[in-house]
Amino acid sequence: MSLVLVPMSAERFISWNERLVAEYAQEKVDAGNWPAEGALERSITENRTLLPKGVDTPAHHLFIGAVDREEVGVLWLFTDLAVPVPEAFIYDIEIGQARRGQGYGRELLEAAEGWCADHSIAVLRLHVFGSNTTAISLYESSGFEITNLNMSKQIR
Repeated sequence: MSLVLVPMSAERFISWNERLVAEYAQEKVDAGNWPAEGALERSITENRTLLPKGVDTPAHHLFIGAVDREEVGVLWLFTDLAVPVPEAFIYDIEIGQARRGQGYGRELLEAAEGWCADHSIAVLRLHVFGSNTTAISLYESSGFEITNLNMSKQIR
């Protein structure tokens, strides 16, 4: 059976959100964007700003990617209909650790594209940390193109 998108429940949101803010804070620290001190609090603040009503936040769509009713991943889409060409932004797309390397990442990405097509969304965007070469490879092989590129150099 193929992967399907199921709306995330308020109960599932709690554990997902807790893990998401911690992982995002660490990714920002690892990328050199934020200092370690205060990173978790900063991540919590950003997340609360984006999702003030949790799963009921307007224009944000939180899904579980499921195969045979079993969760294999999560997807968080934001739709921006105020721009000239309706677009969506992937804030989070991930496959559970035990299910990685089985093609579910591509299936979840394709499900996101299908959802966008069904909702007349013409453009799908995302951000990926430069160190995440596995995700970059997936996105490039799925037809995503670099539209912005931030680079840094540590000066000692």
